[in-house]
Amino acid sequence: MNKCEIRALKEMQNVFGDVKFSREAWKSVGNAILANPAARQTIIATDKDGNPSIAQQIEEYSYTKLKRDIEALGEKGREPTELEMILQCQMIKARFDTNAAIFIRDTLGAKPIDETKVNAQVNNPYEQLTDEELEMIVKMREQKALEAKNIAIEGENVKKDGKDGTTEA
Repeated sequence: MNKCEIRALKEMQNVFGDVKFSREAWKSVGNAILANPAARQTIIATDKDGNPSIAQQIEEYSYTKLKRDIEALGEKGREPTELEMILQCQMIKARFDTNAAIFIRDTLGAKPIDETKVNAQVNNPYEQLTDEELEMIVKMREQKALEAKNIAIEGENVKKDGKDGTTEA
């Protein structure tokens, strides 16, 4: 490789090193390819009996239909694009193929919402309280715990006093 080729290679690696740019670049390439005119197949796919295959028939029908539709729109001479062919073939195939129907549904934006994804949100009642308010709650709880402990101790003392038969004056 000469210096010019090495520099071009390093520049391309640097530019495509950015994931966001790389994604957009490949998206542009894909869109450019899909916008190209669809080429008609020169090799005819056949089944074991020599009849045109289902895929071949779908493609031929789609091409003919798209060509008619384009001419009806007043764009004589324009060939169907690859994207138009893909969508048309999938629409025809969707009549008997569930995966093609799912592709069309999702492409049209009618994909059902996945109800299993739950948007859980934790509701914390202490989140809005100030530090002083939280300290007051802690002191109140400590006081209640101390009172409960004192009541339990007094209850034990009463039981002991009752068993001995003596009472305090």
